[in-house]
Amino acid sequence: MRALKKILPKKLPEWATFLLFVACYVLLDYGYFKIPVELFINVIYYHGVVAICADLVNWLAPLEQVLAKQNHLLSAKADLEIVRGCDGAGVLFLVVSAVLVFPSGLKRKLVGLLLGIGLIYSINLLRIFALYFVIAYQPGWFQLIHTYVAPTLMVVLGCFYFAWWAFGSTNQSHEPA
Repeated sequence: MRALKKILPKKLPEWATFLLFVACYVLLDYGYFKIPVELFINVIYYHGVVAICADLVNWLAPLEQVLAKQNHLLSAKADLEIVRGCDGAGVLFLVVSAVLVFPSGLKRKLVGLLLGIGLIYSINLLRIFALYFVIAYQPGWFQLIHTYVAPTLMVVLGCFYFAWWAFGSTNQSHEPA
């Protein structure tokens, strides 16, 4: 490990950091698309998203009587299907890549990853929860909210999280300009 520290500079040039960020994102995205669709539908989406959102909807609005079936939230009013690309993975990959390439210690990176993954996962669950009600009660708004508002909000929140985490990661104090 010491030999590696001697070889690598303490801080990489910005272009190298950017290339590492892009490479990290591309690798995460590549691996994501290698996961079989059946695994997503029957395991990841069902247990990790759909069942949780169905329970949340039924807890807060018991008259909805939402069922979780594979990658669908189903009720008499709506059928919301969770598919690859609409699961918050892109924002998650942005946050994970940014934390990994940021010049910080391993312990701080692990905390950043755990908090960031938890935050993006939670925001995505809230997004899907809200999208259920949009499609059930205001279907004309669905395309706007699903395509533009919710993804933009997730990216902005992911960026705010990273900025908050990164600001707390440095030991440097900055002089006012």
